[in-house]
Amino acid sequence: MTRTLTFLIISAFVIFHIGCGGPARPAGMPRLYPASIEVVQEGTPLEGALVQLVSEDPEIERWGPSGVTDASGVAVLQTDGRYAGAPLGTYKVIVSKREREPHPNPEWASLPDGDPNYRRYMQLEMQRKTFNHIEPQYSSVVNTPLTLEITATGKIYSVDVGRKGTTEVRTNPP
Repeated sequence: MTRTLTFLIISAFVIFHIGCGGPARPAGMPRLYPASIEVVQEGTPLEGALVQLVSEDPEIERWGPSGVTDASGVAVLQTDGRYAGAPLGTYKVIVSKREREPHPNPEWASLPDGDPNYRRYMQLEMQRKTFNHIEPQYSSVVNTPLTLEITATGKIYSVDVGRKGTTEVRTNPP
């Protein structure tokens, strides 16, 4: 009986201190509701796209629900980068899928700092271009025509990002 009682007390202590709700949510974070967004491009699911929701409501604008689409084109939204779901509200939807051109000499990355080829590797690294595979309007909070309203139903929303295309993203001013 003593071992059982000791086990129960220790178990209750551990459960109490560890908790079962995951990390504590930040103060002021609104209630979150399950939400996913399916992204299609020319009728095909788009994998590897970053989806961000932007609200004009000052109560929720700082929480920034976002996600990355999987092979089926679906992004499960997280708020503040780690809390499942999104606050209720109306949002503009920003979608981007960026990739950098391959490095011409990736094998030089593991060379020591002083090696001349490593210095050349770094110079070439800075010159690599980045491309967005979505029409530019969908990657801009000002120009995106995409909007949606997160409701308490926990459904999968769907957005279409137009034609396939590639545009260079200017990362550094010339």
